[in-house]
Amino acid sequence: MPGPEHELTARPRRDIEALVAAMTLEEKAALTAGVDTWRTAGVGRLGIGQVKMTDGPNGARGSTGEDSQSFTPSLCIPSGSALGATWDPEVVAQASAAVARQARDKSARVLLAPTVNLHRHPLWGRNFECFSEDPFLSGILAAGYIRAVQDQGVIATVKHLVGNESEHERRMCSSHIDERTLRELYLLPFEFAVREARVQAVMTSYNRLNGRYVADDGRILAEILRREWGFDGIVMTDWWALASTVEAAEAGLDIEMPGPARSFGPALGEAVGKGWAEEGWLDEKVRRLLTVFDRVGALDDPVGDVEEPKDTPQDRAMARRVAAEAIVLLKNDGGVLPVDPSHLRHVALIGPGAENLAIMGGGSAKVIAHYSLSLAEVLAGRLGPGAEVTLQAGCHIATGPGGASGAPGSGTSSADSIARAAELARQADIAIVVVGTNAYWESEGYDRTTMGLPGDQDELVGRVLDANPDSVVVVNSGAPVSLPFAGRARALLQCWFGGQELANALVDVLVGEAEPGGRLPTTLPERLEHTPAFGMFPAESSTVRYGEGTLMGYRWYEARQLPVLFPFGHGLSYTTMRVGPARASETTLPPGGGVTIEVDVENTGARAGSEVVQVYVAPPGGGTLLPGERLRPVKALKGFAKVRLGPGQKTTATIALNERSFAYYDVADTDWFEILERLHGRLPDSEYGVHRAQAGWYLDGGTYEVLVGRSSADICARLQIQVEGSNKPLPTTAPVG
Repeated sequence: MPGPEHELTARPRRDIEALVAAMTLEEKAALTAGVDTWRTAGVGRLGIGQVKMTDGPNGARGSTGEDSQSFTPSLCIPSGSALGATWDPEVVAQASAAVARQARDKSARVLLAPTVNLHRHPLWGRNFECFSEDPFLSGILAAGYIRAVQDQGVIATVKHLVGNESEHERRMCSSHIDERTLRELYLLPFEFAVREARVQAVMTSYNRLNGRYVADDGRILAEILRREWGFDGIVMTDWWALASTVEAAEAGLDIEMPGPARSFGPALGEAVGKGWAEEGWLDEKVRRLLTVFDRVGALDDPVGDVEEPKDTPQDRAMARRVAAEAIVLLKNDGGVLPVDPSHLRHVALIGPGAENLAIMGGGSAKVIAHYSLSLAEVLAGRLGPGAEVTLQAGCHIATGPGGASGAPGSGTSSADSIARAAELARQADIAIVVVGTNAYWESEGYDRTTMGLPGDQDELVGRVLDANPDSVVVVNSGAPVSLPFAGRARALLQCWFGGQELANALVDVLVGEAEPGGRLPTTLPERLEHTPAFGMFPAESSTVRYGEGTLMGYRWYEARQLPVLFPFGHGLSYTTMRVGPARASETTLPPGGGVTIEVDVENTGARAGSEVVQVYVAPPGGGTLLPGERLRPVKALKGFAKVRLGPGQKTTATIALNERSFAYYDVADTDWFEILERLHGRLPDSEYGVHRAQAGWYLDGGTYEVLVGRSSADICARLQIQVEGSNKPLPTTAPVG
């Protein structure tokens, strides 16, 4: 797929240096702050127009009213966790390109997406908006999202830099993350966005990082983002986020949003005029802003705010296909699914989700969809003549953590409604139960307080399964929820917040017209108490402690040998696939080298289907912490490929690994050398460990295992790679991985 320069370099550019030189101090300062909720400032006398931004990431909202609702409808694609479940950057790119086109239809040239924060804790309110718990998967998908957006002449904005994995006290709390964890997990998706996709905008987070707001942090913005990664785009604040004037100006913040200005704009002009800030800093900001806007031709856009979003058959078909690619078949004991619609005469459609499917989460990602579909009507339209679909909600979930009711066990269903639903399931040919959360429960601005399904949904599912053990259970949530009935359900699907075409996609999967193409982008735990950040979420005394370090997500469960409900990467198919054998192009990894892994995949079943070949790297010793060694995950995802095969077809999946696939980040330990000098070198050999004077990505020598599997727990093939270690860090230009 072509990078953004394919679209951008062919466009004539304005003389940016001449524009900067022609501006007054006041005009330059004005460009560093928005003029209203969505627009940047312009300089009319120089032909510099205002540039409009729009929220994302699962739809281009356009202008909004005081209640933050869109004025015009939008294409609503599947949410971030659903896109993560596709495990396919090309599928993600198809969806994001459509969102970018809708942004253009709403006169916007900057899309505030994608969101690449990680699924650190299942109760975080914005999990639905983000791709995965794994930084490698998140980074690869983010790069696909960004390239497609910028190929449409729209500036993508990767957010929120960094450590924004909690909503509670998000504007004031400090995420305390050690340097190695920051580099290996939470910064990695941003590094992918910059180095692999040349993203043109970065948004800083509301929260502080280790006590300091990122907008003021030159180490993050100037040293890492710009100098180390080579970022040449613009850095903006989140909306109404805190930033200082002089510190943020020196650190590398370019624009404060929204207007009216607070720390930048006139305040920055005054600071320059009084000598508190250098005018050169201001010139650099203006130069970057104009350069990025000019790359997409935004400086020449006509003045106006026309919003004419298009609802096209092509976008509808795409949204439907992507939603199906995201649906995860968690269980299918006895081949309950797919069902043959021609043999059904009475279908019981049960649950609050069956009545109102949740297609998106709440907050800035929420849009007014072009349309909504009734699951009952869609299903009825796919059955044979004379077939009947009977709808019974059984219970209701009206409000969530941001409201006043809806806690587990406090739903609005009297036991009679559940009894009626169970009886309906008993009499039907098949019962389909749709349970989950909604935009009240999963939203920006607050976190969930429990993993439990809201209201009486657990009881509802249990009673329905008592009445009809072959009932199909569909979980309609954007983040993990407790599933106490998982052991009993024979057919279990996770459909996420699947966008405006979710009803069609879900029925496609239920009746076998589409493959459930999804794989879990995040671990489904057995219980909340097992999760890595339990006891360290949300903020306490304005601090969020990331005490689990690098052992987040599946890394934690494997290191602690904790059982999970369904592992990271898990997902079944309607066909059978043989994965393996696997081959490596090299048995050793020399300095600067790489290894190509080839994996044979064969569809041994009678239906077309897909498989996600997942490649994990395990360090020598399996990650065990021994004296003098580094604690490392038992294994970590370092490559994947999604393949689609017809019955009897074969293919070879190819996954490339590089030095970073085997490396870890080592923090400089200068204290060690000072202490050793004070001890005159008199230290027993047994007390020596690995200490380095220069921070960076390092390779330890030894025999690594490359594990090929269908999930983090289902390993099909193993290879050994001998890595030549080095006491020198990898070059900062080394490929990310």
